[in-house]
Amino acid sequence: MRLLKSKWFWITAFGLLFLASLDLWAWDWTEPSVFGLPYVIMYILCLEAVLFVLFLLFARYYWTEEGSE
Repeated sequence: MRLLKSKWFWITAFGLLFLASLDLWAWDWTEPSVFGLPYVIMYILCLEAVLFVLFLLFARYYWTEEGSE
């Protein structure tokens, strides 16, 4: 769990998530997939789930009272 207390781990994790959210690969992609929604909507939902988990882990392991000096 030492990795989860590293500042550089969190910079990298949130940075990679930000880069993954730039959907340049699906800019004009509008074919329907699930429930008539475009594939990019399902992709964004997965990214939001990853962001939720990252925030939970960040708050649990890195954002502590010790660092608020």
